[in-house]
Amino acid sequence: MPVVRKVFKATLEQLGQVGFERLSVSAVAALAGVNKTSIYRRWPAKSDLVRAAISFSVEYRLVMPNTGNLRADLAELARLVANFMESPRGMGVVRTVLAEGTNPEVRELATSLLQQVETEFPRVIIKRAIHRGELPPGTDFKLITHTISGAIIHRIFIEQAPLPDAFIERLVDLVLLGTSDGQLPDKRQKKKRTDFRA
Repeated sequence: MPVVRKVFKATLEQLGQVGFERLSVSAVAALAGVNKTSIYRRWPAKSDLVRAAISFSVEYRLVMPNTGNLRADLAELARLVANFMESPRGMGVVRTVLAEGTNPEVRELATSLLQQVETEFPRVIIKRAIHRGELPPGTDFKLITHTISGAIIHRIFIEQAPLPDAFIERLVDLVLLGTSDGQLPDKRQKKKRTDFRA
């Protein structure tokens, strides 16, 4: 709905400008051009509004890759995550979490967002890779996710450095080498196929 999108956009703009604690529903309503009572009817608490806005923004920007290859899937997912974090909305979200992480509501929002992303994307990608023989059963998908997203956050917010495609490719290769026996999963899969034919 156009009105809901306007409210979410205004919420994320406010979040990026003033943070969670200073975010005002009245200011969001004024920016979106709606009555604040309309916002409270849908989202009774400020945390409900922010959670919904962040979830919508993530769902809108992240489309699960399905290339048929683990390395390509993870590289594409990493690019999508990087693009979101480099956007004004993504930067607002991450800066709020970093600056106000001691706030219980902010911590709960961050946990909720992390669980959403972990459940809907990496787990499916890893399951597909295991089914194709690219990864061993029991691979820790959370460790893969945290390593990739953590490196991206550090690159953007700590180093304040660009994220060229070459960096994404090297990061994914490094993570995949840590899940294997010293060979990248796609190469290990080719070796298994060669041995089988022999």
